[in-house]
Amino acid sequence: MTKSLNKVLGELPEARRKKVEQRGAELIQEELTLMQLRKDLNLTQEQMADILEKKQAEVSKFEKRGDMLISTLRDYIEAMGGELELIAKLPGRGSVKLGGLRELNVSHK
Repeated sequence: MTKSLNKVLGELPEARRKKVEQRGAELIQEELTLMQLRKDLNLTQEQMADILEKKQAEVSKFEKRGDMLISTLRDYIEAMGGELELIAKLPGRGSVKLGGLRELNVSHK
C-alpha cells in the first residue's frame, strides 16, 4: 500500500514535520534559476536590463543560457545586489572556495 507524501508528513509529529518542511524549502532555495532568483527579489527583466545597460531581450536570453562566462554571471549577480562565490567539491577534499577569479577578469565592455 502506497502513501502520499502529504499523508506521511501529516503523520509526523509537528516539530519533525516543520523540520522536514524547512529543509525542503532550503533545498528548493539552493536550486533557483537566475530568473527565479530575480523574481524573488521583485526585479523585472527591464530593471535588470537598465542596471546592466543591456536590452531586455538580452536579459531574457541570458536567463535561459546553460553556459556563460563567469564574468557575465558575476555581473548579473552583482546587479541583483549579490556576490558570486564559486565552490569546487572535490573527492577526498571537500568544498574549496575558488578565489582570484576577479583579478583574472578581462573586461569585455
